[in-house]
Amino acid sequence: MNYKTLRYPGHCEKIQFLMKDLKLNEDRETLKRILERAIPQTQQDVVLIYAAVTGTRQGELFEETYVKKVYPRTILGRLWSAIQVTTASSLCCVVDLVMARPSVYRGFVTQEHFHLQDVLNNRFGDCFRT
Repeated sequence: MNYKTLRYPGHCEKIQFLMKDLKLNEDRETLKRILERAIPQTQQDVVLIYAAVTGTRQGELFEETYVKKVYPRTILGRLWSAIQVTTASSLCCVVDLVMARPSVYRGFVTQEHFHLQDVLNNRFGDCFRT
């Protein structure tokens, strides 16, 4: 699994400068204060989900892909950005699944323990369904 964020050219270098060169990864309060003053919030983001699997099907090489765009949405009368919706939804799905079956999820649980279909079928998984 690979997770990437799409930003403008040079974004990665600037974040590396802040986090590693200036060591703000060790001073999160200062980092938060700087970013909140310098970068405006937006409710106009889009989260792109792209997954591709390559393997054999009936002896032939085959690829299957999943693509989904998630936009900001209003939940309980409040507008949430797409990144807020997808982050909170995935967290709520996992917590809900664990609370529903605590005997299945014990100790250190990795993302591989959760079946995609269980997440998609969960009451919090609607933003990931096609």
